Amino acid sequence: MKPLKTLLAAVALLIIASLAWYGSYQSDMKKLEDELRTYLTVEKGIEEHTIISITARRSKMPMYPVVVQFKDNPEEYIYYYREDEWIQLAPDPNS
Repeated sequence: MKPLKTLLAAVALLIIASLAWYGSYQSDMKKLEDELRTYLTVEKGIEEHTIISITARRSKMPMYPVVVQFKDNPEEYIYYYREDEWIQLAPDPNS
């Protein structure tokens, strides 16, 4: 009976740790989305109603890109936050 209790406790601990990690991950993604929205509306002067969606995700490179879609342009704009600044990765802002 003791091994069963130990196994159940370990499983419960694993589930709690997984839920805590997932909650933290979701919170971090939401924070990135909110910060980019603020950057676009306040610093870039883009009106809120022209933004269709802002979605942060995890990838290999960059680690946490944030994808923005605008009403007037179906192309996805990809931003990355590095060293206290937002960098537009795609489409290339320099071309």
